[in-house]
Amino acid sequence: MGIVAGVLAVAAGAFFEVRPPEAYGVCMACHGRDLVNWTINRFAHTHLTVAPASLVYPVLTTIGVLLGALLGAKTSGEFRWRSPDNSFKTFFYGILVMNSALLAGGCSIRLLLRAAAGEALGMIGFAGMVAGVILGTLWLRWRAAR
Repeated sequence: MGIVAGVLAVAAGAFFEVRPPEAYGVCMACHGRDLVNWTINRFAHTHLTVAPASLVYPVLTTIGVLLGALLGAKTSGEFRWRSPDNSFKTFFYGILVMNSALLAGGCSIRLLLRAAAGEALGMIGFAGMVAGVILGTLWLRWRAAR
């Protein structure tokens, strides 16, 4: 799938002159934001910001990942529908994660790409993400031991 996605990305750049921003990658936060903003712009005639790659047609990465995960789970027999214990809390945490990703300049994949390119914001954001994972793991271990 990676080879197919890479070939399609090169073909889109060559044939349709798609030029995403540097280190755009497969950013679920940015692509989701661009999809929502593009849709609102089309139907409400607003001027919300979208990446240059999404000006004409939105990048459908988020929908593709969701449908691919659903298809994979269904075909392997692993799909199980579960309701969260607290829907409001789960929704709030989702908003918090998405806004934090957008404030940090993208999701973890984009932060890693930016850090690999030597960009200071990418390195700081990736270090912050690593620190958050370590602190979160320590907190979960402490909570489980209680």
